[in-house]
Amino acid sequence: MTTFTVMKTTLQEESCIPTYAVQAFQKAFTEAYAQQAEMVYVEHAQLIKKMPDGHTVVIKDLSDAYVAPQLKRAVLKRRKSVASLV
Repeated sequence: MTTFTVMKTTLQEESCIPTYAVQAFQKAFTEAYAQQAEMVYVEHAQLIKKMPDGHTVVIKDLSDAYVAPQLKRAVLKRRKSVASLV
């Protein structure tokens, strides 16, 4: 079982997390490619398995998983404060 530690971070540190995640993925992908290991990744909404010999196999179509969220207009409106109504 994994326990998560609560860490206090600044906004600047928190904004760097997505960048670090992309860099970590790129490094892991490069190392796996250099070691000629099997890799599974998503490209153009398809789950792809790349074999050590360079052959690629499409495992699954993931186009259904990509959904644009529908926002309510009411979510984006601000309510008038009570003080301004009086």
